[in-house]
Amino acid sequence: ETFEENLKIKNEIIAQIIIISEKTINSHKYWQSNIKEIETLRETFFKTGKVPSKQNEKTWSSFKEAVRTFNKNKNTYYKTLKKNQSENYKKKLELVEIAEQNKENEDLETTLILMKNIQSKWKTIGHIPRKDSDKLWKRFRAACNAFFDRYHEQKNNGSEEEIANFK
Repeated sequence: ETFEENLKIKNEIIAQIIIISEKTINSHKYWQSNIKEIETLRETFFKTGKVPSKQNEKTWSSFKEAVRTFNKNKNTYYKTLKKNQSENYKKKLELVEIAEQNKENEDLETTLILMKNIQSKWKTIGHIPRKDSDKLWKRFRAACNAFFDRYHEQKNNGSEEEIANFK
C-alpha cells in the first residue's frame, strides 16, 4: 500500500514537471522561479519512498524524460538570449565607433543629424550584459558629449558672418 501511495505521489510530481516544461517562458525571472520549483519537485521525488518494482523503471524513465525536456527548453532559452545579447553588443559597438569617428567632424549640421540618429538607434537596441554595457555606454556618451559640447560652443559663439554683422 505504501509503495502504491508513493507511486501516486511520484506520478503527480512527474505531471507537475511536465506542466512546467510545457510552459512558454520568455523572461529570466520566470525561468529562475521555475528552476527553483523543478528543484523542489526533484527533491520531493527523491525523498518519496519506493514504488512497486513493476512500475519502478517506467516511473524513473518518465521522471528523467520530464526533467530532460525542461532542461532542454531552459538551455534553448538561455542560448538564444546569449546569442541576442551578442548581436546587440555588436550593434552598439558599431554605433560607438561611428560616434567616435564623427565627434571631431567639422560639418556640424550633418553630423548633428547623424549623432541624433545613432542616439535614437542606441535606445532601440536590446539588452547586453552589464559588464559590457557600462563600458560601451561610457565610450558612447563621451563621444556624443564631445561632439555636442563642440556644437553648442560654436552655436553660442556664432559664425564668423554673424560676428561681422554684429560688429
